[in-house]
Amino acid sequence: MRLATLTGAVGLAVLACATPALAATPSAARAGDICLWSGRDYTGASWCWNPGNGYVDVPPALHDNVGSFQADAAGCFINWIHVPDRKETRVVRDGDYRRVYKNDFGGRIDAVAPRC
Repeated sequence: MRLATLTGAVGLAVLACATPALAATPSAARAGDICLWSGRDYTGASWCWNPGNGYVDVPPALHDNVGSFQADAAGCFINWIHVPDRKETRVVRDGDYRRVYKNDFGGRIDAVAPRC
């Protein structure tokens, strides 16, 4: 019995060492969503949006404060210049991500929508 337990533990240890770590894959990201974080490198307050939700204003902690994002869906980031007729947009494609985004459009995001 001890030999089987020891063999299993050694096997798991070898498997863990042989499996490459996922680079920059945030744990909060869900398939089919666009997830936003307030900090760089997927840290801080987080929120995920799904295209089925339609147009949604980002939560207050992320308003003009998106430090990083990962997209597993297509969508549109929106910065309202003058509601409802003037906006700046950024197309987001499935697979897009930014580890550092606040100094770019992340510092201006007000909402997310399925299309620009």
